[in-house]
Amino acid sequence: MRTFLFAAVVSLFLLSSCSSQQKYTSVIEAMNSEEINIIQIDSPKEAELNEIKPLIYKLDNNEIIRVYDFGSQEKRELGYIHFQEQQQFLSSHAPIVYQPSHLLILYFSNTNSTTQTPKLTETKYGEKIKKALDSLE
Repeated sequence: MRTFLFAAVVSLFLLSSCSSQQKYTSVIEAMNSEEINIIQIDSPKEAELNEIKPLIYKLDNNEIIRVYDFGSQEKRELGYIHFQEQQQFLSSHAPIVYQPSHLLILYFSNTNSTTQTPKLTETKYGEKIKKALDSLE
């Protein structure tokens, strides 16, 4: 009986330790954890959204990620509304939008999609970026 109880406790401990996902505090750490190589580049004035200048990163395939830190979910939601209004006037493909917490992250993929916004599975990094952002605290 003791052996069974000991085995059950050890199994429970191992399962709980394996299921907990590492949490990261920055987008860079989260991206690196998914082996996404990004390089920060200069942010042009026209990239600002609600007076927030994004951090802009270039991926190894020349795709772009813009990271806007609005500081709160309410401000991020307003920023997203303004982004959608701006996007209506553009004829190009829309970026994939991620909205973890107070961040608004735009992934500009080079994918030739038949839809205005490509699906994650149509892009090289879409699913990896989602997984990385899901690991943010």
